[in-house]
Amino acid sequence: MIRYLKWAAKLLATGILLYWVFIQTDRQSLFKAISGSEKSILFFAFVPYLVSRVSGAFRLTTILNAAEVPLSHASGLRLNWISMFYGMFLPGGLGGDAYKLIRLRALFPDKGVLLLTRTLLWDRLIGLVVLTILTVSFAMPYLLVIYQVVAASLALIGCLVFWLATRRWIPQLLPYMGRLLVFSLVVQLTQIACIFMLLSSIQIHEHYNQYNVLFLVSSVASTLPISVGGVGVREVVFLEGAQLLMVSAQAAVTVSVLFDIIVTLTAATGSLAILGNARVVSTSASK
Repeated sequence: MIRYLKWAAKLLATGILLYWVFIQTDRQSLFKAISGSEKSILFFAFVPYLVSRVSGAFRLTTILNAAEVPLSHASGLRLNWISMFYGMFLPGGLGGDAYKLIRLRALFPDKGVLLLTRTLLWDRLIGLVVLTILTVSFAMPYLLVIYQVVAASLALIGCLVFWLATRRWIPQLLPYMGRLLVFSLVVQLTQIACIFMLLSSIQIHEHYNQYNVLFLVSSVASTLPISVGGVGVREVVFLEGAQLLMVSAQAAVTVSVLFDIIVTLTAATGSLAILGNARVVSTSASK
């Protein structure tokens, strides 16, 4: 019951955030911009986002393999795709990471829950570290010198703490850290490419760096478990941040909505992987 109440609270928070954003913007212009966007560019904007999800899946399987959990990249990709669906659409305890843990526990019963939980946590942490570094780097031109020093110092301290924690709790990852960082960079840079294409689809051809900052900050904010799939949180960051960076709030919100559509439609395809697994189980049972 509690897990359903938590999901309902997230759904309510998502609705409130979206409602607040929409009453702050010209809804007619927003829907007109979305409907008038270049559809061919929107279609191809899925490509870099899909690449980011594949790279993220490869990062997880690399971490698992380093921890002696022999999951193939193909199986890891299927696991990641199904977890996207669960994380976006289903209430209760079967969120994305919860599903991964349950599935990995079933596939590798000889591996401890603590080990599997730690690998999933480190997958999140590595992504967050790279995301934070990129966010600080892109935001530097818009910060006062004192804040630049503080941000750079905090980023360096965070990297040091992360490295020390890795050496202490999961040292098997250290030889693979370069590869894992590359996978994480691909995740973020391909999503930035997706934002570039979304901006182009609505005829925005300037201030790319400011929009990139908004996107990266919104990605950090979306990791907070206060809405469904980060929807609503991203729009608020784009709306408020656009005013600080003096770019079009209307364009910023439009891009954030288009990005959420891509995320949601991609997550929905995870249901196909679930149906595929069900068919395999059904066929095996009939034999």
